[in-house]
Amino acid sequence: MQDPRQSYWNATIHLLRYLRSSPGQGILLPASNELSLHVHCDFDWASCLMTRRSVIGYFVSLGSAPISWKTKKQLTVSRSSAKAEYHAMANAISEAIWI
Repeated sequence: MQDPRQSYWNATIHLLRYLRSSPGQGILLPASNELSLHVHCDFDWASCLMTRRSVIGYFVSLGSAPISWKTKKQLTVSRSSAKAEYHAMANAISEAIWI
């Protein structure tokens, strides 16, 4: 997010076109996949120059297979990077508990 390039945009468009063209394909879980849940989260504090809101996101995988992910702009302005990080972690943990 700090150094966007045209190649990243092209890869994103390619991925979105693939997802749009293959609805209902499901998630591939390899036979040799370990059944451990991995949760990664990140934030970009006050990244929106207009509203100063933070962008948070998480990625959940079961072994090596991705099963859930989300990125969104926070509804409120975080006064510190720690608060934005806590929001990102809370969203990721809530998703992991739901799964």
